[in-house]
Amino acid sequence: MNEADAEPELPKVDATAIDAVFSMLSRMEVTLDDDPLQFGPKRLNSKVAEARRMLTECEGIFLKVSQWLQKYRAAHRTLEVEFDLEKKHLYANDPEVRAGRNVADREALATMKLRDMAQELSRLAQTQSDLEAVMSVIKAKRSDLKDAQGRLRDQIKLCQEEIGLGNKWGSKPSPGENAPDLDHTPDVDKQTLKDLHEMFTGSGSREPDLAAAVDPITSDAADGGGDPSDEAPESDPGFVPDSDEVSLGSDDDADDFLSAIPQSSSHDGGGIKTPTIDSLLDDLDL
Repeated sequence: MNEADAEPELPKVDATAIDAVFSMLSRMEVTLDDDPLQFGPKRLNSKVAEARRMLTECEGIFLKVSQWLQKYRAAHRTLEVEFDLEKKHLYANDPEVRAGRNVADREALATMKLRDMAQELSRLAQTQSDLEAVMSVIKAKRSDLKDAQGRLRDQIKLCQEEIGLGNKWGSKPSPGENAPDLDHTPDVDKQTLKDLHEMFTGSGSREPDLAAAVDPITSDAADGGGDPSDEAPESDPGFVPDSDEVSLGSDDDADDFLSAIPQSSSHDGGGIKTPTIDSLLDDLDL
């Protein structure tokens, strides 16, 4: 396996890539509040979600760098074995190398003949060392984020204990957020707000409708604009009510009723006669 075959299989890991990893890790920081109860449960929940998101992102970086490190370790071992075999081949078969006066001279001559492989082997070893250093930083950041998660769980327990003792969640705005300016709000009449609330909720007591409470006949009489034809008709003196409509409670009532009927009556100018009580009794054969 030569350098041309090993290079395409390896990801490009240089100083720029390592600096980008360090930059991402430096932004993964969860700041805990001294008194989370005053900001309300929403901010505490956002802290928990933020820590979980950062830890997930850190795990992704850890997995990616671990893959890089594994590939470079495998490439380094493969190239190291190949370099050792090529060197031994030169020790045994190359006349120039065998002409060395001692072992150190022969090794130096063989290494110079395998200069490209030696440089690639050194580069792989250096990249492997850089990735191991990055892995150490990632592990430290992951431990820090897990510790932050544990601190957040402790804060949640403390808030629950304080609520059990009678405290309540606050509504203080988060640091850096602009609270609404209540001094420059539009001035609204309180009575108007109350009337609107009663209108939409129906909780207000209704005032009596005076127009509906007045009798229309009384109102017409008071106005003096009534129609004379709408007045009640006068009672007819000769009108006799039906027997079903008359209730005689006693004999005295019956005598009063009979005495009210005229005994005899006639009009001077006409021939119309009003029947008397005697004639009515004769007709009934009583």
